[in-house]
Amino acid sequence: MMQMAPWLAATLQGNKKVSFWMLWPAEWEDAAGADYAGYVERRALFSAMRACEAAGLRSGFPHPADLYEVITSKSWLASLALQPEAHLPAATLVSKGSIVNDPRRAARHALAAMEHIRCRSPFPVGPGERPAPSVVNKAGIWKGVVKLGWSWEGRFVLSFEGEEQLAARLTEMMVQPGCLASSCIVQEWVDFDFEMRLYFLPPETWYPGMRLAPAKVECNSWAGFSEEGRPHTFRKLTEAMCLEWWQQDAAALQSAREQATNIGQYLLTWLLSMDAQPVPMVRMDFMISRIGPGKARVVFGEYCELGACCLAWEDGPPTIWRSALDCALR
Repeated sequence: MMQMAPWLAATLQGNKKVSFWMLWPAEWEDAAGADYAGYVERRALFSAMRACEAAGLRSGFPHPADLYEVITSKSWLASLALQPEAHLPAATLVSKGSIVNDPRRAARHALAAMEHIRCRSPFPVGPGERPAPSVVNKAGIWKGVVKLGWSWEGRFVLSFEGEEQLAARLTEMMVQPGCLASSCIVQEWVDFDFEMRLYFLPPETWYPGMRLAPAKVECNSWAGFSEEGRPHTFRKLTEAMCLEWWQQDAAALQSAREQATNIGQYLLTWLLSMDAQPVPMVRMDFMISRIGPGKARVVFGEYCELGACCLAWEDGPPTIWRSALDCALR
């Protein structure tokens, strides 16, 4: 691609030259089956994107290579965990080398690292509120999840309880045939009732200090984790279903929306520190729980790149594509 990129950029004759990459980075030697047709080994994909960008062909979808890599690597789960404004659970990266060499020791270090992070960045808890981000870890972190970066649709997420099971999950995750990952993320457990997804589309007129409202807010739930430790049974929720879940506490649901929107302002600005060009669109997923009448707790879960699933938002795809095209034509 290094040789082809200048030719490709010179061949295009339009007033605006922008590339759209309908591909997903992955850390596998190969991906079999039609469901994985768009999955590309991540180093090859980002190398191709950067070669085109260096030749003057900027990436309009989903993001410039560096930002796309940051978002999809999930490494920000660890790097932002020390920032109270991000409202993230404690997380750390664990290298494949340490896992292969001594999985039990790697697990012990991961649990200790999360304790250090939680000590330095305690999760906000008001008077009379239950421990955060989970009750089960109130006396020390022993339960959580293991995740792989560059994974999609909830795949390669495993729960664990205790050092022994964490060591087993780390080994299971990192020694799968064909897996090229050099590290994985270990994150503390979060108690939540359901997930709230906010879609932000920063306008061209976005100025410093301007508060952005989400273009759309949607909710969904997970039934839990299987015996193997994998999340299952994804379900879309209407506002009426959310209110029924929360005993018709509309004030608590509104509080969750407002808190997520406020946290989103910091998270949107953080993306600007990774790339000065505002994103055309980003979806942010938050884990929310009702902790009392009119009160909700909000924990940030994930950045989702331009083009992320719109669930039941009927106008979502055309709205997002218009935003991507508008950005490409600026």
